[in-house]
Amino acid sequence: MSTSPAESESAALPRLSRRTWILVIAGISALIAAVAWYALTAANEPVRWRDVGFSVESATEITVTYEVYLYTDRDAECTVRALNPRFTEVGVATQRVSRADGAEQRLTTTITTTEEATTAQVQYCEAP
Repeated sequence: MSTSPAESESAALPRLSRRTWILVIAGISALIAAVAWYALTAANEPVRWRDVGFSVESATEITVTYEVYLYTDRDAECTVRALNPRFTEVGVATQRVSRADGAEQRLTTTITTTEEATTAQVQYCEAP
């Protein structure tokens, strides 16, 4: 049994109206603009960081190693924190990062804790 052209047209998806096409194109354009804005905003950050690792030294001390990338001529300041198994902050330290030491640096910071920490990480870095 073959189908006639009239039967196959009725089973096809309906054509989109001109108004619907305009809305679809406007939506896609808005999505592309939002992604581009986010990418440009993220690319303009003056400092970025990447956690490398940590080491539990004792019940009251942990060290964290991280890399900092400076995209400005200003010094930066990083806040690192230690967390217990319940993800409660048990220690915090601030490390100054001097631009004079290079645009890419690997730092190790020791954090004094109130109880034994199970992890440590960079909370944030900023270039004031």
